[in-house]
Amino acid sequence: WAVEVAERTAVLIARWQGVGFIHGVLNTDNMSVLGLTIDYGPFGFLDAFDPSFTPNTTDLPGRRYCFANQPDVVLWNIAQFTTTLSAAELISTEEANYAME
Repeated sequence: WAVEVAERTAVLIARWQGVGFIHGVLNTDNMSVLGLTIDYGPFGFLDAFDPSFTPNTTDLPGRRYCFANQPDVVLWNIAQFTTTLSAAELISTEEANYAME
């Protein structure tokens, strides 16, 4: 089921990237196993293509959650999720690795 979570999340982020949506705060606690996210405080849309754009003013120094970084941040979040499940022996290491592919 971890693979399904990763796939749902990947589809969501791909759709966001396609329409220029920026969540703004993609912390692990704002992600869901349902393949959706919560806490849309500082979200926004690109007015013009700017990969470094972030609507989150507290993110401006490092731009961790900017438009261009969303896929990598979500991949990191999924890695934390699968690593935790694997460590708790809720999924196998193989499933954790497969979810990251």
